[in-house]
Amino acid sequence: WWRRLHQVHRGGTRILRSDLSPSMGRMAKYRTLDEFFADQEPGTLEQVMLVREAIFEAEPSLHENLKWNSPNYVHDGEDRITFNLMNKERKVKLLIHMGAKRKEDRTDKPVLEQDEGIVSWQSNIRGIVSFDDMSDIQSKRAALVKLLRRWLAIPAA
Repeated sequence: WWRRLHQVHRGGTRILRSDLSPSMGRMAKYRTLDEFFADQEPGTLEQVMLVREAIFEAEPSLHENLKWNSPNYVHDGEDRITFNLMNKERKVKLLIHMGAKRKEDRTDKPVLEQDEGIVSWQSNIRGIVSFDDMSDIQSKRAALVKLLRRWLAIPAA
């Protein structure tokens, strides 16, 4: 199944999890960031790299690793920012969160009040920033850098 999935993906046709039969297993599990980046379509990779540059502009000391099969960024020992590319809209999305230690409340107001108007809040400590395409990323870049600096200034614990 992996060979078929890899050929379909490399051939330019995206395959969704729902397109896989249970006998075929799951989507590729990346072992390294290099594997993740190498497996992205050129347009998606270009978008991810532009958002990634903004992330490191906001906080150069972030540690980058893989979490949920996507690039993840750790600040002061806590997971705080994670890419989400596996979504119905097939958009590049960025999840801002507080890791696992802080209690989440879906009914409470967000802990960050000045969100630059680009966050869709899922709870008080979890939000999503979505990007439609390269021009959308470019137009939101300055706001994203400000947002991430404010976000990372809030202690996770």
